[in-house]
Amino acid sequence: MAKALARCGFDLDLLFGESKEKEFLRAIGDSHIECKSDQKCKITGNVFIETHQQDKNGDYVSSGINTSKSGWWAIEIEDERWILLRRLELKRLALNAKSVNGGDRKEFRGKLVPVEWLIRKFRLV
Repeated sequence: MAKALARCGFDLDLLFGESKEKEFLRAIGDSHIECKSDQKCKITGNVFIETHQQDKNGDYVSSGINTSKSGWWAIEIEDERWILLRRLELKRLALNAKSVNGGDRKEFRGKLVPVEWLIRKFRLV
């Protein structure tokens, strides 16, 4: 193994990185994480976020993100590529998204959140 000198300031960068790892672990802590893999989003560019489902009488009742107790949602937007965000942030984004019926028999109502909205805040303008 080759030995090299670390660049000046590496020790500070290492401490910063380690503190961010600890901060991340504290943030998710013992929170439940809802994991969602929307296979159509690779084609459509949208993630379906369920908000309601039909009950046995055919009435729509709150479900999905409206009833989730998870503090975080992990959304797979491509094979093994995930976006992790707080449920409240996803819910805020969904408020402005298009409402649609979904599921195999269209028995769910939800919002089509563009993947671009999920990653927009991470890009530099």
